Amino acid sequence: MNDSPPVSRRRFLRDTPAAGTLLAGGAVAAATTVSEAADVDRDPRKTLRVGALNLSVYSHLGAHWARLINGPMSYTGMRITHCWDINAESAKGFAQGIQATAVQNFDDMLGKVDAVIDGGYYNHAFNHLLMAPYLKAGLPCLINRPFANSVAKTREIIDLARKHKAPILVPSAFGHNQVVTEARHYAETSKISGYHATTGAEDYPTHGIHGLYFLSRAITDAGNPIVSVAHRAEHWHKPPAVLTFEHNDKEGRTFYGTLHSGNFGVGMLQIHTDKNGNGRPFTLSIGRGALYRDTGFWIPAIWAFQQMATSGQMPQSYDQVLMKQLAYMAGWRSHLVEKGQPVRLEDVPADWDAPVKLPQRPGEAAYFERFRKLFG
Repeated sequence: MNDSPPVSRRRFLRDTPAAGTLLAGGAVAAATTVSEAADVDRDPRKTLRVGALNLSVYSHLGAHWARLINGPMSYTGMRITHCWDINAESAKGFAQGIQATAVQNFDDMLGKVDAVIDGGYYNHAFNHLLMAPYLKAGLPCLINRPFANSVAKTREIIDLARKHKAPILVPSAFGHNQVVTEARHYAETSKISGYHATTGAEDYPTHGIHGLYFLSRAITDAGNPIVSVAHRAEHWHKPPAVLTFEHNDKEGRTFYGTLHSGNFGVGMLQIHTDKNGNGRPFTLSIGRGALYRDTGFWIPAIWAFQQMATSGQMPQSYDQVLMKQLAYMAGWRSHLVEKGQPVRLEDVPADWDAPVKLPQRPGEAAYFERFRKLFG
């Protein structure tokens, strides 16, 4: 990909002890090719120290990632050593459960960690503030979906990361797997005439967005930028819904794809081409049994983050991250303002905010209000 920034931690860690301990049994962290610009003086056998933000309510950290990183069967060369949550008691409980240290302020992990994972949902309206200290430090950052709730905040985060050469990953389990890799290769080597896809989702911002991220990796990153998005649904917070994406291919031709969101299993994509009108299917699955569910579905995005943190190579460039987030905001604008009509990515007002609180989860509204009280 383009925009492959170096990992610039040295100036913040020069006077701190070397990170962590060797992996259990002397195993070496997952191999990556370290770019010449990366922090090559860090011993690759050392555990990568990770700071965790936004842990407790509707968070991938609490649900999956902390177990996969710090659990008794760790799948990575990383370890969460410090953590923060807007609810201090939740942070203390989280830290105790994984043998980490809870910090008082969200930026107190600076100088103590090598990389940062932001795992929550309700914080995304404030990620431009929460992540700023770590991006300015040039630290590799995983910023969970849906990233931000306005175009202005989206651009602020990406511009800050680009300026300070901080590698960022904005992942979905749908976007880091063998299926999406094969789909992208097929898209890169074909003239696409259209596609249709499905995603299992209960609402747009927490799970419908996984379908968008899947298509971003499989279709858009293959050289087919999104031009506009139309989002038709009775309610954004419950299925069914259908999104239509307008693309331009490498030759400037226009084609369209649809994403159906609702009770559709995990997800699938059928790509139609000039040579194969019936299309070729690509079907996502979670995996049968705990081991293959973890290794096949949940952990690849975390592996991608570790590889990015150690090599400095981003799976998606800054511009590719920006495009999928602008498409996300165009989908909001289409549904809430334009009554399902197509909205071009550049036509979403920068200061227009999408909703954050989830009507189907009223008990979690107080958690969001904690962020509002802290940041205004």
